[in-house]
Amino acid sequence: MNVILRDKGAKLLTHITGYRSRVYKLVLFFLVVILAMIIISWTTSEHIGEPEIILSPEIITLIPKGSDDTFVPVLPSTLAAVQAEPSSDGSANSASLQVAEASAMVPILHSLKGISLYDNTEAVVAKKGYPLSFVQDPHLKEAFTYEYPDMNIGFQDDIVTFVQIPAKVGHVQINDQRISLTITDVKRLLGEPDFVAEDGIIFQRDEKLIKLFIAPETQELIAIDYYDLSST
Repeated sequence: MNVILRDKGAKLLTHITGYRSRVYKLVLFFLVVILAMIIISWTTSEHIGEPEIILSPEIITLIPKGSDDTFVPVLPSTLAAVQAEPSSDGSANSASLQVAEASAMVPILHSLKGISLYDNTEAVVAKKGYPLSFVQDPHLKEAFTYEYPDMNIGFQDDIVTFVQIPAKVGHVQINDQRISLTITDVKRLLGEPDFVAEDGIIFQRDEKLIKLFIAPETQELIAIDYYDLSST
């Protein structure tokens, strides 16, 4: 009789132990699933593919107004090179020499702050990370702008069409030359402008242009733009 009871007790104990083991495994499984969901949720919140914040396209077509505290992006001026008038070179030989020296120093405009007009969106994201906002052009479906804290980058058909940096950033890199973002320092690097427009001055190297947008009333620098002649 005692042997039978011991056998039943042993079987009951084995059954209970097995049941507890299965319960523990289920609990552990659910804990792992919950932990995985938390990690995935955190990761996706930290690394969002394309930001979903969409700003009004008007922000990239307004003429800058007010103080330097707020920068309103400006697209490269249409027909800038066509409408602009050649700047006066005067009669001083020293001025012509400075222009020649500047052209020799920077004969080609490869990039502005590391961004080339040959870059695509993938290359830009690799260099700058994902933008703070994405602005779709209201007129061209294939044109859009990536907005970063320190610059705006325009695209068409996935290729960079312009790079724009507000003056308040304080510095800029033209090709591999890092300079202060002032009219004086840009002229020191590039020489006298090739064109003078109503809203700024333009430096041209082959088909590539750099334009300084200048407030007519104060003659203060608003922004620097880098774009191709075909964009005008």
